[in-house]
Amino acid sequence: MRKLTTAVAFIGAASLLVSGLAPAAFAANPQDKGVDLATAIVAKYNKTPTSIGITTKLTKKPPRGQFVVALSNGGDENKVLDESIADAAKVLKWKYRELVGAVSPETQRSLFSQALSLKPDYIHISGIEPSTLSDLLPKAKKEGVVVICSACMSKPTSALEDTHIAGPKTIDLWGQMIAAYTVAATKGNVKAQGITVPLYPILRRFDVSFAKNLKRLCPTKCTYEENDQQLTDIFAGKVPQAAVNIVASNPGTNWIVSDLGGWVTGVSAALKNPAIAIGGLTAGKANVQGLKDGSESAWTGYSLPIVGWSVVDSMARHSIGMPYLKNELPTQILTKQNAKSLVLTKEGDYLGVRDYQKQFKNIWGVK
Repeated sequence: MRKLTTAVAFIGAASLLVSGLAPAAFAANPQDKGVDLATAIVAKYNKTPTSIGITTKLTKKPPRGQFVVALSNGGDENKVLDESIADAAKVLKWKYRELVGAVSPETQRSLFSQALSLKPDYIHISGIEPSTLSDLLPKAKKEGVVVICSACMSKPTSALEDTHIAGPKTIDLWGQMIAAYTVAATKGNVKAQGITVPLYPILRRFDVSFAKNLKRLCPTKCTYEENDQQLTDIFAGKVPQAAVNIVASNPGTNWIVSDLGGWVTGVSAALKNPAIAIGGLTAGKANVQGLKDGSESAWTGYSLPIVGWSVVDSMARHSIGMPYLKNELPTQILTKQNAKSLVLTKEGDYLGVRDYQKQFKNIWGVK
């Protein structure tokens, strides 16, 4: 376990600027004003989005027959994302294949090499930074393969041409949203323990943003510590017991903040303590149900279906020579209070924008 101290300096005021709230307000206001500001942030992002955030139409229909390969770690969130990429590719009459098992730098590199051997036009990666792929990106570029990454914190480089989808600004905002909810819900008395996985820079960025915003909103009475987990342990179902041990070692804990919703399945039942709230980054269907039954408290609204279609939108623009977009994803904060009004998929995953497919098809000029 470790406290976030010097690491929070990496984000600075950026996470506050995205909300339109001046960072200077924090320094000038006492503790109770931080609670007021936190409450205002939660109210701002409580609303259901209605637009995918993309308005620039394609200048012509993309060519048929393009081949897309996606790398997946096999987790529930990745499954929803990749199914959405497959659905969007099908609309454009494109071919699609998923490669599962990218759970470490070694397997990420191995699967990327396998993807290249399939001779695709496009490869999608999620949360994998250029440093992991190093020499493989120039190889992809030489072979004419374009790489699109969602949830990447790095700028485009070599074959990695687009990293704007769920990029740093979005992650910084999500850290702010969850920090604000914890402060508002506890009236400025947060004792949080994080379920963290430093393997992915995107998750590390969320941790830093949460800590930075928690400190600004609640400078004296709120604390947060990270508890790093291995991805293999998470997939083996070991997080519930880990959470029990963490809470036992930290009396007074009233929040568990997780890097991904799917990773804390079973934690509420294991803790058997309704006084400990659970929330964090990206709600899966089990987390949405947890909000509805009151066993979980607040998650960021990360619409994986919209992310998947946005990935294909970037590929479609490249295929006809259009520039990539820089739009932010639609989002909201999902809470116990608005759980019954959330727009979900038929499987129960967060969707946000009900007619998103219709909006994308309109922009692509297809039916």
